[in-house]
Amino acid sequence: MVRDRTLAEDDSAAPLLRTKIRIESLSDLVFGLALSIGSVFLIGRVPQTGQDLAANILLFGFSFLILVMTWVGYSRTMAVLPVEVPFTLLLNLLLLFCVALEPYLFFILASVDSLDLLNTESIAYALDVGAMFLLLAALALLVVKEEHKPGSGGGHPRLHPVMLRRFRWVMKAETIVGAIFIVSALCRSSGQ
Repeated sequence: MVRDRTLAEDDSAAPLLRTKIRIESLSDLVFGLALSIGSVFLIGRVPQTGQDLAANILLFGFSFLILVMTWVGYSRTMAVLPVEVPFTLLLNLLLLFCVALEPYLFFILASVDSLDLLNTESIAYALDVGAMFLLLAALALLVVKEEHKPGSGGGHPRLHPVMLRRFRWVMKAETIVGAIFIVSALCRSSGQ
């Protein structure tokens, strides 16, 4: 009888597990596509000088760093965040939208001839990157809240205290980085 109850519980959890696996697969696809679009952008810009080549590589490296940092933070968070936690799916979809938008905004930003930081392209890019970091912080907050929720993990903590401290620290760092991007974009837009 206990075995039958366990099987029934597993059957009800199966759709949620499949949803989580599919969302993570979609996320990996979107992150991979965003990185690929960034490298295709480089193919379309044939450097005329060694300095152009170095500038293109540095620009791509910046975009690559932003996307990889986002993907690493996302992957670590989703590894421990249950999919049934409220707002997880919504935050995932918003994050994927921002990630998919990043190469487009980066292409537009890098295509502008002037290095004017007050242009609309740099403001849009800063808002997008800031939103990515704030969404990552929100996902980390869900992990922390889920760990402190009464009855989570059957009375036992799911995460080691060191991991939980790390999630708190990462959440704060991502909030600060996201806020810096958003505030800089808002200050630039008010200066136009």
